[in-house]
Amino acid sequence: MSNYNKLLNNLETLKLEKFRSFLPNYLEEITKKEIPFTDALLELTEKELEFRNDRASKIQISVSAFPFEKTLQDFDFDFQPSINKAQLLDFESLRFLENKENILFFGSSGVGKTHLAVAIGIAAAKNRNMAYFISCHDLIMQLNKAHAE
Repeated sequence: MSNYNKLLNNLETLKLEKFRSFLPNYLEEITKKEIPFTDALLELTEKELEFRNDRASKIQISVSAFPFEKTLQDFDFDFQPSINKAQLLDFESLRFLENKENILFFGSSGVGKTHLAVAIGIAAAKNRNMAYFISCHDLIMQLNKAHAE
C-alpha cells in the first residue's frame, strides 16, 4: 500500500472527512503553486474545522425546536417601525448571554415576536450556544403538567 493510500486511510480513521476529500485535488495545487507545507496543512485543517463548525451549528439548530429558520436580516423593520432596529441587531452579537440577561418579546399577534426570537436563537445556536424554542402557551402547559405531577 502506498503512503498516499495509508494517508487517506489514516484521515478516514481519524474522521477528518473534509481534509480527506480535499486532499487529492489540493496535493496537485500544492505541487503546481509550490505552497509551503505548513500553509497547505493550515488550509486543509481550516476547511475541516469549518465543516465541523457548520455541522455542529446545523445539529444545534435542529435540536432547538425552532418552528422555522429566519434571521434578523429577513425581518421587515419597515413593517414594524416601533421596533428599535439597532438594539435587535445588537442582540445578534449575543452580548446579552455574556451579561446573563434575558430577552422578552411581548405584543399583539402578528408583529414578529416569533421571527425575532427564532432569529436570535439561531444566531446563538450558530455560535455553539444551547438554544430551545418554546411558545409561551406550551411552556405554561408543561409547567402546569409538571406541577400537577
